[in-house]
Amino acid sequence: MKLDSKTTRKILLIVFLSAIIFALVFNFIGVLGFLSTLVGFITPIIIALCIAFVLNVFLTGFETKVFKFLKNSKRKFLRKLCRPLCLVLTYLLAFGLLALIVLVIIPDISDTVAFIIDKLPAFIVDSREWLVNTLQNFNIPTDEIPKIDVNTLMETVKSITSKYSNTIVNDAINITGSVLSVISNILFGVIVSIYILAQKEKIGAFAKRVVDSFMPKTAAKVVHHIAKQTFTSFTKFIGGQFTEAIILGVLCYIGMLIFRFPNAEIISIIICITALIPIVGAWVGAGVGAFLILITDPIKALLFALFLIILQQLEGNLIYPKVVGKAVGLPGVIVISAVLVGSNVGGVLGALIAVPLSAIIYTLLKELMDYIEKQKHPKEEIETETE
Repeated sequence: MKLDSKTTRKILLIVFLSAIIFALVFNFIGVLGFLSTLVGFITPIIIALCIAFVLNVFLTGFETKVFKFLKNSKRKFLRKLCRPLCLVLTYLLAFGLLALIVLVIIPDISDTVAFIIDKLPAFIVDSREWLVNTLQNFNIPTDEIPKIDVNTLMETVKSITSKYSNTIVNDAINITGSVLSVISNILFGVIVSIYILAQKEKIGAFAKRVVDSFMPKTAAKVVHHIAKQTFTSFTKFIGGQFTEAIILGVLCYIGMLIFRFPNAEIISIIICITALIPIVGAWVGAGVGAFLILITDPIKALLFALFLIILQQLEGNLIYPKVVGKAVGLPGVIVISAVLVGSNVGGVLGALIAVPLSAIIYTLLKELMDYIEKQKHPKEEIETETE
């Protein structure tokens, strides 16, 4: 083999990459620590990108549907006005939803917690009596069921609290510090996301230029296509997920009003919010709702659980595949399979990204098969176009 300059560069590149791989393998723990530190530094930027990605769905909707006449206006002033106006409305909508949660849900939750604390001792005693009476009706011995003294129980709780008070205070301080850190990262992320959305075309053009500059033309074209499909799939998934969550929340609220379940407003809102996590989230909301009803009326809690099971079956097998599957262009069976596999592999995060990732793979696979078929049967395509 002739060692010209091109071959020498290839050999040096292979040696360099091999050295990097060996260094990474033998210093795996150190690399993980470095990556963890790096992620800690860029966490606000990651949060900003996530916020911008989600809010871009609403921004695009405002620009292309509500204020399309401004964007296509012949007057330059009106065209320039479109982006700031839609940006302000997008963040007003986002902050309005947060305000709804803070002003509606949190007070109801605090009232519910206070009610639970007040009723919990009597509920425990009543539950024991009900269990004893039920077992006695079936001639089942009840000697093993311990007697519960509410006063003794409260004293035990106070004793445990006082014993571990220092630990509780320290944990509370640590949690408060972590919460403040998260809040500061989110606030910084919100500010950065505004700049990202305001100049998203320039940022996209710069990223495209970087790919075109450092990659071969064919590879750059593939990267651009995959990036476009990824953006389209995730955007449609977010829109479909919001739509499905609202549908489920409204159906839950209507059903709770019909069957006269207590706490209809707060439980429906909780289920609507948790339903943003595919398939799994609504079950979490259902568990919280059943617990809230259980304290006031165990029979209604059981009926509510039955109602939610039926509603979840309807939503999981009919509504969710139709709404989200149609949004991302996937058959319903693939949507359900993707969520199940994603939740088993990666938990909540896996369930969140499984559907859009499946949509990307599904779309790219279809395009690849179409390309292979065109290469195998070019004459049939020509004849079809002629006809």
